[in-house]
Amino acid sequence: MRKFFILLMVVFCLTTTFAQETINKPFKVSIGGGGFVTGNFSSWFVDKDLPGSLDRYDVSHFGIGPFLFADLKYLEINLAFPLGFLNADDTMSANPNFPARTYALRGGLYLKYPFTISSMFTLFPMLGADYDFYLLAKRDDDRDAKFPISAGNQNADPMDALNTLWFKAGIGLDTFFTDHLFLRTELLYGLRFPNKMEQYLKDTRSDVNFMLGHGGDFKIAIGYRF
Repeated sequence: MRKFFILLMVVFCLTTTFAQETINKPFKVSIGGGGFVTGNFSSWFVDKDLPGSLDRYDVSHFGIGPFLFADLKYLEINLAFPLGFLNADDTMSANPNFPARTYALRGGLYLKYPFTISSMFTLFPMLGADYDFYLLAKRDDDRDAKFPISAGNQNADPMDALNTLWFKAGIGLDTFFTDHLFLRTELLYGLRFPNKMEQYLKDTRSDVNFMLGHGGDFKIAIGYRF
């Protein structure tokens, strides 16, 4: 009941803020699109007393792609299409599914608070979440990559094995060329939940203490404010 009351208060405060903004001056909406680069890492922390490299399960995932955004001043909604390259350290490289090319769909929702520096620059801190939905993964031989997620399923599709939820924070900058046209840049970093493949590997390997998923994005786009 207490959590529900807190949620109602947050919704009320946000609604009041938007309403007051609309009364004081016309509410301005922006849309735009551009490109981004992203890095996604899983760092595994293992028992030092057992033989082997201390980073023997580490995985790196780099990508680029286009994205679109809609901006409601205090809220940014975005949709991205990252094209990635998934690789593992030497211990896991014997797996024929590494490296793999990945194709994903990412949706994001961020709260932001803009500060007007001048008529040309607006700075805004950001806090929010992304969800990565992996559509396809291809091996070097162009066959579909498969991943282990349970003892009974060692050949799961990427959408079953790699999907994950992110929480990120960062900062953005809008540079206005006219009253309507602007350049948006954003720098974000955050943590994510383990995907099903990582959770399975973690649960089945006694030498693993814990796994940390982390990564960030750099975005640049052209926007138009109505």
